[in-house]
Order: sequence, then structure tokens, then C-alpha cells
Amino acid sequence: MTGRFERIQRGPLHLIRRDCEALQALFAARYLTNRMICRLLYRPTTFSWCKQRLRYLFDAGYVRKRRVQVNDPDIHYLGLKGRRYIASLGEYARPQVDRIAGVSGAGAEPPTLMMGHDLALSQFCVDAVLECYQRKWALEWGNARMLELHRLGVQPDAYLRVTGERVDRRAFIEFTAVLPTREEMRRKLTGYAALEEAMDGVTILWFTTSKGKLEQLYQQVAEWEYADYVLLGLIQEEGEYLTQAMWKWGGSGQPVRFVTLGERTLYEGGDASRGGTA
Repeated sequence: MTGRFERIQRGPLHLIRRDCEALQALFAARYLTNRMICRLLYRPTTFSWCKQRLRYLFDAGYVRKRRVQVNDPDIHYLGLKGRRYIASLGEYARPQVDRIAGVSGAGAEPPTLMMGHDLALSQFCVDAVLECYQRKWALEWGNARMLELHRLGVQPDAYLRVTGERVDRRAFIEFTAVLPTREEMRRKLTGYAALEEAMDGVTILWFTTSKGKLEQLYQQVAEWEYADYVLLGLIQEEGEYLTQAMWKWGGSGQPVRFVTLGERTLYEGGDASRGGTA
């Protein structure tokens, strides 16, 4: 569409509730396509209205867009006004918001492998938010830039915590599209070992793109001293990552759930005796 990446001069924009929610979702995920935002905040039948509101936010400088191919969905991230709105909420100071939401370069280059990596994590985030909403759970999400502020000694791709009635589960998220070398994996697991000690054990949800890669990751993780904390799974276009029995765990011959429903969480802490209920 002509002018897709060019702003139109309009009058002042009055933010409605879903505009504010879209800005907060973009801050949490860093990148979201218009389709992801529609899944989060609109109904499929109101997709055109979702696109219109995003267009208003774009024209007003609240969001920016990555350049994509003609038939690909728009990829949004926070613009200057959007970052200032997030800072006004008071949880993060302006420099922190700029660091978390900032994008290197002019933002006009075509998507790269890293863009695909970021969007996979965004899809995970959207799916987790919707799954928690359906079950009336609260979700805390931290992206990689947020985690950098905590100086963890290792760089997870994201962090989540799910809380609700009889539910309190937390995990670091790793997404691997390109398998690491053994040395890269050794360094990552060494960093996670110190983190597991400091936090008394946190599940790592580690997902990848194919069964072959999943098996190779499993072999690299299997002999690690904290292997019982790792659940390995495959990326899905849309899925229930939290409650679906989809995760490969060394202590079970069958796929397991991250959050079990009305049962003991067998793998939390590495054995049933330390597991919590969900």
C-alpha cells in the first residue's frame, strides 16, 4: 500500500483504552505484528479497526514500523511518544524505557534472522497472555532488555511468572533457531548454573524449530547438573505453552506440562518431593 511507512499529518490523537493497552503490550514484547495485537486486544471481526487504531498511533508517533515485504503484516515497536507514555506510568524511568524499547539503526532495514527470533518470542508472549486470561491467572513477563537491567550473569530471552489460585510457576525462556556450538552451550549452561543456585531452581522453557534440533539440544542438556530444571519444546504458530503436554523432560517418557492442573508438578525442583501444586 502506498504510504504504508509514511506518516500522515493529523490532529492530536486522543488515546483510548485499547491504544494504551497496545502500547503496554509493545513495551513488554518489544515487537508485535498487527495480527498479534488483534489477537490480544480485538476480535477477528474487528481486525480492520485494529489496523486503523495502529495507523493512528503510527501517524501520531506513538509507534514505529519495521519495513517488511508487501504481503507481510506490519511489525510495530514503540516510537518516542509511546516510550514517553510508558515512562509516565512510573514503573520505569525514561532512560530505562528507552533502553528496553530502543531499536538499533533507523528501523527501516528489512527483517533479519534476529527479527524472526524476536517475533517468535513475541508469539510466545501473546499465547501466554491469552492462556492466562482464559484461566484467570496473572502473568508477569520480562523481555531480554528488561532482564539485562538485573545483571543476571547469563542472558535469557525472556522470563515469565504465572500466578493464580493454587498456581505460582516461574521460568526463564530460551528460543534456539540456530543450534549453539558446544562451547557456546557450555558458557550458557555455566551462567545458568550460577543463576539456578542463586534463585533456588527456576524452570527453563527452551524451545526450538524442529524435532531434530530438539533432540540435539536434549543431548547437550541431558548431562548438565541442573538438567531436571529444563523443559524442551517446539515452537507453535499458536499454542498453549503453559498447560499443554508438549515439553520434553528427562524425568518422563511422555511429554509434560509446565503448569499441571490439580496434580503435583513432578519436575519442579527436579523431583516430586519438591514439586508444587498447580
